Amino acid sequence: MSWRFAAATQVARVERSNDREVNLSRSSVMSQRGSISGLTDEEAQEFHAFWIQGTVAFAAVAVLAHVLVWAWRPWF
Repeated sequence: MSWRFAAATQVARVERSNDREVNLSRSSVMSQRGSISGLTDEEAQEFHAFWIQGTVAFAAVAVLAHVLVWAWRPWF
């Protein structure tokens, strides 16, 4: 099911409903949390910390691999 169809179905369901609070759309629930991603500030900071650790680890492995290849077969 495409997201457009799902969104249209959700909107139609909300329009048909007399009790709007029961059928909150996903976007309104996310806007109540205060961010586009739907994460709280603490969750976003935790995710960012792990993202930075992963990036640093990837860069360290890449640098080590380049140094080892340079030692094996220098390209300059």
